[in-house]
Amino acid sequence: MKIKLKILTICAATLCPLTSFAATYPVTVTDVAGRTITFDHQPQNIALSTSRIFPLLEIIYQQDAAKHLVAARDDMQFSAPSMYANYVKHYPSLQHVPKIGLIKSGEFDAERFINLKPKPDLFIVDLSNIKLAQDNGLLKKLAAAGIKVIAVDFRENPIKNTVKSIETVAKAVGREAQGQAFAHYYLNHVTALEQTLAQHSTLPPKRVFIERAAGYSDSCCRTFAGGNMGAYVPFLKAINIADKPLKGAITGQMSPETVITARPDVYIMQTTGWINDKGQPTHGIPLGYNPNSAAIKTATKALMDRDWLQAVSAYQTKNVYSIYMPFYNSPYNLVAMEYFAKWIHPNVFKDLHPQQTFDEMNKQFGHRIVSGDFGQNNFKAMQ
Repeated sequence: MKIKLKILTICAATLCPLTSFAATYPVTVTDVAGRTITFDHQPQNIALSTSRIFPLLEIIYQQDAAKHLVAARDDMQFSAPSMYANYVKHYPSLQHVPKIGLIKSGEFDAERFINLKPKPDLFIVDLSNIKLAQDNGLLKKLAAAGIKVIAVDFRENPIKNTVKSIETVAKAVGREAQGQAFAHYYLNHVTALEQTLAQHSTLPPKRVFIERAAGYSDSCCRTFAGGNMGAYVPFLKAINIADKPLKGAITGQMSPETVITARPDVYIMQTTGWINDKGQPTHGIPLGYNPNSAAIKTATKALMDRDWLQAVSAYQTKNVYSIYMPFYNSPYNLVAMEYFAKWIHPNVFKDLHPQQTFDEMNKQFGHRIVSGDFGQNNFKAMQ
């Protein structure tokens, strides 16, 4: 990992602290959906189609991130409660941000959105909703109201689209230096992973299974093949056992019997401490910010005690892990990628420290210090 450290030293010396250069408008950008958007003035009031991508604004605006957020869906509060509590502690105004509905479900009220005070002049929409917004006429309606829309993607093709998403938004809002700094850091880490794997090209490929939303319901086993965290597996020169059963689908269901038969070497649970609409915790493992070790131990044991899981080869070799699920839709997905690398290739990446990467990213780009548990070996967590 010497290459990575050298590059990061250069990055720190040349890009930190950051200086924003005044952008000259009009500015034209092309987003991850291939759409060209021209801004005749610097956007100030921003809305998010999912609040879990709030780190995007923090990377771009640092301590002023919340000042620019004028509307967002309330999914962070329920799907990433420890993340929500952590951000609210740092940005109390997030509790009062006007809520918007989910585009995909038809809950989004365009007229109410257009008439918000202050009115959004930029709406950042996740890629999974952008085609729907175009097909149902929402993009045309927002354009007529003077609201620009940029598509971003941290979940469908995270390795390809994360950097472009950050750079596109940063350029659009006149904070190009912040976007470039993030790009340097992210790409340096990804390159370091690639170069290290290239030095160990003769290693036999590991077989990996990802359990989607472990503990969210009593059923198993939802999973990912391509896209989402499933994208990390081939990148790390491993085999996703869901590829053949899902027959080209990005996500789908596998039976416990199929998982057992496929004999994964590594089993990774995507999970977190979800809460329902009454504020009650579900059966997920409450990884995240400000963790409760006793609650994590209890929840981990409940998932590990499923009878069929004990017949899985990765369980028998004690290679069952859990990753903080909100990383799947976050510019900090790099941290999850590094955890995967460490779990799939423990000897190759023994000097890799994903938690340190998360600490660095928050400090360097968000200008704040965070702590928590975001990845674990489930057997060690039960001790």
